[in-house]
Amino acid sequence: MFSVSFQTASIAVAQIFAMGALGFYLVRSGIINELGLRLLSFLSVNVLFPLFIFNQIIKNFDVATIPFWWGFPLINISLAITGLVVTFLIIQHRRNPLKDVFLATSSLHNAGYIPILMVASLPLGIWAGKVYACVILSIIGFDTCLWSIGVWLLTRSKSSRMDLRRMINPPLISMSLALILSLSFGNHFMPELILKPIKILGDAAMAVAMIVIGGNLALCNFARIAWVELSGVVLIKLIVLPMITLLVLSVLKLNLLLSFVAILQACMPSSITLSIIGRNYETKNQDFVNQAIFMTHLLSMIIIPIFLGLYGKLM
Repeated sequence: MFSVSFQTASIAVAQIFAMGALGFYLVRSGIINELGLRLLSFLSVNVLFPLFIFNQIIKNFDVATIPFWWGFPLINISLAITGLVVTFLIIQHRRNPLKDVFLATSSLHNAGYIPILMVASLPLGIWAGKVYACVILSIIGFDTCLWSIGVWLLTRSKSSRMDLRRMINPPLISMSLALILSLSFGNHFMPELILKPIKILGDAAMAVAMIVIGGNLALCNFARIAWVELSGVVLIKLIVLPMITLLVLSVLKLNLLLSFVAILQACMPSSITLSIIGRNYETKNQDFVNQAIFMTHLLSMIIIPIFLGLYGKLM
C-alpha cells in the first residue's frame, strides 16, 4: 500500500506541477499578464467549474446504487468544519492579516483531482468503481463548503458583513440544480446531445485552473514568505487533520467505503481552487494562498502514503 500510494501521489502531484509550469512560463515570458489571469479566473469560476460540477453530478450521482449516498458529502463537510474549528482555536487570540487565508488553506483541501487519480491507481479490485463513485459524491460536500465558506473567507476583508451575493455563485447554483435534477429524474434523463458539450467544456476546468495557478505563482513574491503561518498550514492540513480522522475512524468503526474515502480526503493538500477564487475576487494575501498550495502539495507526496499505510494497519 505504501509503495503504490507513494508512486500514485507522486505522479498526481507531478502532473499538477507540470500543468502549473505552463502557466508559470506563460506569465514569466509575458505572453499572459495579470489581466489575462483575471479573465481566465473569471472564465473558470463562472463557466468551466459550474459545467464541470454539473456534469460530474449528473453522470455519477445515482441514489439507487449507493443507498447511504448522503454520508459521502458529509465526510468533506465534516473535514472542512473540523479544519475551521481546529485552526480557529489555534489562532483566535492572534491579530494577523493572514487570518482569513490561513483558515481557508488549512481547512479546504484538494478533494477531486488527487483522490480520483489515487482511486484509479490503487489496487482496490472490484471495489474500484464504487469507490470512484463515492469520491465523486464526497466532492459535492467539498464544493458546498468551498463555494460558500471558502468564497466568504477570501472576500471577507472587503466587507465587514457576510456578502450573500458572492456566496450565491455559479458553481453553487450549478451544483444545486444538478442535485435537484438527479434526485427528481435520475442520472440518465439528460440526452447526450446536451451533456456532451457540457462535459467537453467542463473537462477544461482543471487545465485552465492550473494555468492560472502557475501564473499566480509567477507573480508571487517569494522573498516575502510568512514561514510561521505557512508551517502552521502544513502542520494542520497534513498532520493534525489526518490524525484526528484516524482517531475518529478507529472509534466509530464506520462502513469500509465511508472510512476509506474519509482518510483519503483527510490527508489531501490545500485546495488549488482557492487560487482561482483569490484571483477572481482580487483577494488580499494571494501570495500566501499560492505558497500554501505549493508547499502542501509538495509535502503531500510523503504524507498521503504514510496515512494510507497507517489506515491499512489500523483498519
